[in-house]
Amino acid sequence: MPKKREEGLSLEGVGEATLRKLQELGVASIRHLSEFTVEELVDAGIEPERATKILRQAAALEGIHSLTLRELKQRQHQVFKTGVAEFDEKTPWGGVREAYIYEFAGEFGTGKSMLAHQLAVAAIAQGFTQRVVYVDTENTFNPVLIESIAKRFGVDFERLADAVVVVKPKTVFYLEQFVKFELPRHLEEGCKLLIIDTITALYRAEFPGREMLAARQQRIHYLIDWLRRHSHTYGLTSILTNQVMDVPEAFSVGKRPAGGNVLAHAVNARFMMVRPNKAKMEGYMWPLDVPGMSPDAQIRYQITSEGLV
Repeated sequence: MPKKREEGLSLEGVGEATLRKLQELGVASIRHLSEFTVEELVDAGIEPERATKILRQAAALEGIHSLTLRELKQRQHQVFKTGVAEFDEKTPWGGVREAYIYEFAGEFGTGKSMLAHQLAVAAIAQGFTQRVVYVDTENTFNPVLIESIAKRFGVDFERLADAVVVVKPKTVFYLEQFVKFELPRHLEEGCKLLIIDTITALYRAEFPGREMLAARQQRIHYLIDWLRRHSHTYGLTSILTNQVMDVPEAFSVGKRPAGGNVLAHAVNARFMMVRPNKAKMEGYMWPLDVPGMSPDAQIRYQITSEGLV
């Protein structure tokens, strides 16, 4: 196995010692290497001049792709249906499209985790991806729910058993290391969908208080930037569920997604989920910032034992 990895990282004029450093860093392939910055390689112990040379070669091998406006307009993006009828009807893409970063924020009980489970099943059922990586930061992943949703989508649970990979990072460090170094191995093997449920949980726990806010925002931004790199390089679609925070208003207390402007500017499509009456198994979501959708649009859904409909 190590030999295969070394062949995959073969670079002209780069010796075994440097290749070994790249392997120890966790670089999975030339494609993965092309995502790194000079500064990141320097931090791994590679000299700046050599790091620049390495990345120049990686960029040349991967190619810098440019498209005309006509080509961009004609480009077809892969999409899968969510199973939430109004979402699939009202969103500009008619479901979830490839290479986008989605955020679904809401209070406890609005159906965020259930939707995350459902998207994992739906993506595999429709051939959108061969594998789904589900990052569970709050210990909410439920195999029984996956099985129930699988029956609804007509998917054999055995087909999902090896296709859904669940990761439970204990700290922000483990989460970031996984996204940078382990996730690309799954992407090389056919993974096109990543789910993080929830994106801000570990950061809010490890960086509490206003005095830690700047550090927390920088770390969140760095993680999201890696998701952006993966979307460009591998066509990865990321689904992020998110917690909310109270925002004092004139005569009430409103809600907004945690993570501040870092998430607001980094994701491609942002939805807020609400369940007005906890006694009723129904809710709705609206676009906080979704290209092509009016902020007045409303997507209603029912919460059932087989997911959201």
